[in-house]
Amino acid sequence: MYRVSLVVITDGRQDCIQRTIDQFDSTVSYPFVERIIINDSGDIRYHNFLVSRFPKFKVVSHEQRRGLAGAVQSAWDSVSQETQYIFHLEDDFLFNTSINIDHMINILLENPYLVQMAMVRAPVNPPEEQVGGFVFQHLEDYHQKNGWFEHGRLFTLNPCIYPMSTVKIGWPDHGGESEFTSKVHSLNKEYRFGFYGDIYDKPIVTHIGGRRSEGWFL
Repeated sequence: MYRVSLVVITDGRQDCIQRTIDQFDSTVSYPFVERIIINDSGDIRYHNFLVSRFPKFKVVSHEQRRGLAGAVQSAWDSVSQETQYIFHLEDDFLFNTSINIDHMINILLENPYLVQMAMVRAPVNPPEEQVGGFVFQHLEDYHQKNGWFEHGRLFTLNPCIYPMSTVKIGWPDHGGESEFTSKVHSLNKEYRFGFYGDIYDKPIVTHIGGRRSEGWFL
């Protein structure tokens, strides 16, 4: 077993995080070295709810909302120094099937140019639904391997696992996935991103959240 920290980022959606964590625990089994919730709601009532509802988690709450970049930076600052990998989860995704975390880590170890191994999500809008998912909107950019596929399009904060070498790159201040992707490619144009499973597999996760609270994209 590897030393993996589970990190869940939330910004105040009580119903979503309950469904997400409850279903994750019933679907995915792994001896995480720690479980951390990063609470970017800026709401003490939500903090108290999280502490009471999820006693197995360490809850790190921001007094004031820091937005997506601040939440990721806080997560990366909060994990143990013993951590080798972070399993990253947002508060609005349900797992449709179990996954083999050790297998994903082995893929990352065998392919050190991979910055992450992510889970394919179900379509979230009509254009994606029309073609069968976001992958099929740019199918030529995805390359099937043995039990996973790679691309160079975008680092995603959808459910994924990544090594601490990815954390050391550093999330840009006030930046999102696009800005981090640019930073990754500026360091090494050979870096790529992975998705677990085969291109034509059913999606592993389903997004259940709507638009995030004000300030999340700061």
